[in-house]
Amino acid sequence: MVRVPDIATEDDASHLVTLEEISRFVDEAEDLQGCLNSIAGIVAKRMQTEVCSVYLLEADSKRLTLSATKGLDPAAVGRVSMLASEGLAGLVVETREPVMVMDAPSHPRFLYFPETGEERYHSFFGVPVSAQKTPIGVLVVQTSRPRDFMHEEIRLLKAISAQVSTIIVHARLVDSLKDKERERKQSRQRMVSALRRLRSYEGRGKERTSEPPRKFRSRLTGLAACPGFAYGRAYIMQRLIDLDAIGKTRTADPQGEIERFRSAVQRAVAQVEEIKTRMIALISEEAGAIFDVHQLVLKDPVLQKEIEGRILGEHLTAYYAVSSTFRGHMQTVSEVGDSYLKERTADIRDVAQRLLENLSGAEDRRLVVPDGGAILVAEDLSPADLAVIEGDRFQGIVLATGGVTSHASLLAKSFEIPTVVAAEGVLEKRPERGFDIVGEYDRLERQYLAVNRELDEMRDLPAETTDGHRVHLLANMGLLTDIRFAQTHGAEGIGLYRTEIPFLAYHDFPTEAQQFTLYQKVVEGMGGKPVTIRTLDIGADKYPPYVSIARSEPNPFLGWRSIRISLEVSETFKMQLRAILRAGALGPVRLLIPMISSLEEILRVKAILREVKTELVWRRVPFDDDMELGIMVEVPAAVQVVHRMVEEVDFVSIGTNDLIQYLLAVDRGNLKVASLYEPFHPAVLAALNQVIRAAKDNGKRVAMCGEMAGDPLSTLLLMGMGLEEFSMESLSIPVVRKLVRSVSYERAFAIGQEALRMDRVDEIKRYLFSEMRALGLVELMELYR
Repeated sequence: MVRVPDIATEDDASHLVTLEEISRFVDEAEDLQGCLNSIAGIVAKRMQTEVCSVYLLEADSKRLTLSATKGLDPAAVGRVSMLASEGLAGLVVETREPVMVMDAPSHPRFLYFPETGEERYHSFFGVPVSAQKTPIGVLVVQTSRPRDFMHEEIRLLKAISAQVSTIIVHARLVDSLKDKERERKQSRQRMVSALRRLRSYEGRGKERTSEPPRKFRSRLTGLAACPGFAYGRAYIMQRLIDLDAIGKTRTADPQGEIERFRSAVQRAVAQVEEIKTRMIALISEEAGAIFDVHQLVLKDPVLQKEIEGRILGEHLTAYYAVSSTFRGHMQTVSEVGDSYLKERTADIRDVAQRLLENLSGAEDRRLVVPDGGAILVAEDLSPADLAVIEGDRFQGIVLATGGVTSHASLLAKSFEIPTVVAAEGVLEKRPERGFDIVGEYDRLERQYLAVNRELDEMRDLPAETTDGHRVHLLANMGLLTDIRFAQTHGAEGIGLYRTEIPFLAYHDFPTEAQQFTLYQKVVEGMGGKPVTIRTLDIGADKYPPYVSIARSEPNPFLGWRSIRISLEVSETFKMQLRAILRAGALGPVRLLIPMISSLEEILRVKAILREVKTELVWRRVPFDDDMELGIMVEVPAAVQVVHRMVEEVDFVSIGTNDLIQYLLAVDRGNLKVASLYEPFHPAVLAALNQVIRAAKDNGKRVAMCGEMAGDPLSTLLLMGMGLEEFSMESLSIPVVRKLVRSVSYERAFAIGQEALRMDRVDEIKRYLFSEMRALGLVELMELYR
């Protein structure tokens, strides 16, 4: 139901405006000091007091320090300090309750600080600022005339103190993480230095032995960033300038080199802006926003000052100063133990390459693609490279490096270009003589196209077994362009909208308005089909640039991520919830919360959701008051108590990617143990069955949105276990639909039950393959798996 709120009382509406105004200033402020200054000014104005001050409590020294004020002498900020056992502000900390005094100077706890000029203010009202029931500060208002604050004003100041608490906790967390990151970098630098010295000692007097020749492999393997089938002549794209091969050169005219550098920066900024415009036209605004990162690097005053300082101080050429400075920053980034951050080095390298090409006068890259299309082969790609290869010039892409979360992978999916990344050795490989590669691919292409024609004919048919059992096939999406592919391949809706993917493209946290606009496009683009929007799943390998301080965690997959971040930074979480609820007024939307591990987390989310709905009521903004709430089951703890969790929500969605690696204690990004990541492990199947049974026993819908949902070998097994909703990459939908329509539910149920009785992975896989072969579906599975 779309809720259009009723009219609120005048006082409540005024107080809500105050809270909203504070939230807006918090969003716009660049640091903690700016936030506190804004809050002090707003509170003094709205509560009609001459003074509003914020005191922060240092846990170690037990001292309260004046940290922001409106009304007292600004010069006193940071200078006025007292013990928590002193003064009226200290009394607030001691009692952990609001303290109201009509005539403060006459109170025995009054502590006079002449530098504040507060002797002319009589009434004092202070409320504690607490985090998890522990005082961290005091919010104070004062007036020159004695004043008795009303109940509504007391309630408002308490609500504001809760906002201040969130801000302080977040700021201190940021500072703590920055300190840890700084310490980690210093430690790493010392270690690297020591290892280099050790290596030089060990190398003395030893003869180098040449490496044994690598065995020739007739087949290259990599990671599928965007599935599909393509073949053609290889077009090897080489960098015009090798960033790592530039030698040290000096100049007799450093001022002239600085002018050359500044000119190269100006040209680069204009070039990036042009590419951004093209990407927005080709894909979406969020894809273009990726280039904001490039602009930020180019316009970074600290980086510019560093390069110009080296040119002037060391008489280096601009060419070498740029290359060596950027190499140093790339080395620092690559040493951080975070896969997502490592993949961002491609952006830094691209900026450096662009500057060097401008400095050298090299012309823009001109592609001469072989007739009939080609396969682009390169070491890596930046978003700028993908903008150059727009259209249908290339049938496929193969990269020697990169990962499936890189910008190149995400944008390749938007173009729907079959892409393989991390294909080590691809630039050194040559085809083996005596084997008809072209003939083999011709055969495969004919087979692939014939199957595709059959699948296309089924696009509008329901995913229904031969005996009438219906399941639903939905699409996973992260970019707006995924909507077109979801519709093309006959998705019945969006089963997982990864909101963190577009967030990665922004240089700051998107506002409520920006998020609402984004969700509006998704809902309207799906034309009345349901859209499941997952709240932010940042952390682990998906930190946006503006929360980069959290990347120093030793094990981010088990650390500060996902719902844990949202619940801790609740104002940010509320902003996203408001945008999602408002989007629900435009079409069917379901709300999905990731990485739930306890019932307490669900109850906290529901409480916050009630607060957000109340805010929207007061703002008189239309929203979906009856929006379905679901949770992702992706940690073992949730599996064990899922029978209780499902009572609190409307549906569950199984996230197999994380669930499998947590269940089996396997990091699938670690090549040494990646082979142990096994979706068909009996423990995994038992966990899936437990979740499905618990949901169905409580009459709740159960879905799956991990990679396993789109694996053809899993389809009949999962359907037989009772899974009702499969959400996958759009390209997998036609294949899964074909499999569902090729078998009876009775047969699928028997397959599921038999597999659950087996004890070994190899036994389960052999059984599933034999069943697929008996149904005549093995060839289909092998083409698309």
